[in-house]
Amino acid sequence: MSTRMNWPLVTVYIPTYNRPEMLERAVDSVLSQGYDNLEILVVDDSSESIHQKKLEQLSCQKGFTLLTNRHQKGACGARNTAIMNAKGLFITGLDDDDEFLPNRIEQMLEAFDHEKYAAVSTTTFVQLGNNDRVLRNADRGVFHTEDQLHYNKIGNQVFTLTERLKSIGGFDENLPAFQDYDAWLRLSCDYGPILKIDLPSYITHTEHENRISSSSQKKERGLQLFRQKHAALMNKEHKKSLKLLEMQHSGKKIPLWELFSVISTKNWKPAVSLYLDQNVPSLAKHIRLLKLMMARAR
Repeated sequence: MSTRMNWPLVTVYIPTYNRPEMLERAVDSVLSQGYDNLEILVVDDSSESIHQKKLEQLSCQKGFTLLTNRHQKGACGARNTAIMNAKGLFITGLDDDDEFLPNRIEQMLEAFDHEKYAAVSTTTFVQLGNNDRVLRNADRGVFHTEDQLHYNKIGNQVFTLTERLKSIGGFDENLPAFQDYDAWLRLSCDYGPILKIDLPSYITHTEHENRISSSSQKKERGLQLFRQKHAALMNKEHKKSLKLLEMQHSGKKIPLWELFSVISTKNWKPAVSLYLDQNVPSLAKHIRLLKLMMARAR
């Protein structure tokens, strides 16, 4: 790695629980960045003792800081532990079963104008299998609070000033789901729009069986609390979009007439995606593969 003395310190936080093997891949992807002024904060959310020993070994081998929650707080509680202990001027996150592509930190730092934007994010790759990767979270551009109220256009990670994440209190641990969506919305309310760049540099791994996920009941309850929390910001069109979000996470096949009742110019992308996934899955797969080919060609 090259070294530049004037590069500001960037904190990368990684929550983990009972899966040191996956964590090692995540940490290695951070260490492989072309940017070397990094603070890696791994927060162990009270793993079992056998895994705690492995985490301690990895911390010594890889040189990251290991923090431990004495009592299990969940992924958002672990993220908050890291955020409140972060020393970097800038901060970004990584899940322990995911990974960064090289130059992600440099790309985000270069794109982030903190006087204009609350944060910056990127489009994302999703790894479905050993050789099956698709492009997701493909929205890009500048998103204001009004835009974000339709659905989470930002994704699951942002790059921002550490002070800002601390000032909003990090992630809301009372929400059973949609905590990242809620955090980015609050960040935008306080600090302005979020820039999303078309440089996919984050890989979300879904090919393993230990992916953290929320039950449909948690998602339903999370949406209910999210709606109550941000009701004052929402207009009629936003409420339609949240209804569409409920449909997406219901696990039920949605009739076309019901889908048409909530579709708008602001949410047509997830509406079309839902329809294709439920009715023409082969076409949906081919469209995602086409997007991947276009992303690789750029």
